[in-house]
Amino acid sequence: MLLKIFRIVLIGVSVLTFTQAIAQQAPNYKIGFVNTGVVLKEAPQARQVEERLKTEFLAREKILQQKKQELLDLERRINNDGPTISQAAKRKMERELRQKLSQLKFDQQEFKEDQNLRRNEEIRNLQTVIASVLKQLGDEQKFDLILTEGVSYVSDSIDITPMIIDMLKKQQDQQKQPE
Repeated sequence: MLLKIFRIVLIGVSVLTFTQAIAQQAPNYKIGFVNTGVVLKEAPQARQVEERLKTEFLAREKILQQKKQELLDLERRINNDGPTISQAAKRKMERELRQKLSQLKFDQQEFKEDQNLRRNEEIRNLQTVIASVLKQLGDEQKFDLILTEGVSYVSDSIDITPMIIDMLKKQQDQQKQPE
């Protein structure tokens, strides 16, 4: 029994010594982490995308608002004029209201889908730009590994998100300067 305990302790000490020796021989890796959510929020290119999308969809949004106002006006007319108009005229106005409401819902859904498609397209383009900046930083600063998503914990010492945002700002400034 004492011999078994001695063997287990000897094996444990050997494993510990071996692990320490390997750890001392292992090279130091340079690892970085980028919070893409923060980058997508703070990068000037992301703000440009939002402004471009807002401008692109502004006219359609105004048309939808006008249609909504027309519906409210028609509903108000039905409620106000209801007692003074014939049943047939009232039914006709109610049918028109239902048709316009149905069309408005369809138009709003189509608007949201188009807006989401364009936003996703622009985000994919922006992610390509961010990926190239990550590669550039990794090459320039000799990173062995840069992580972006699916990380449970990151210490501030390896969070390079501010560096990526600064690089994106510089890239944006360079694009604005006349050649």
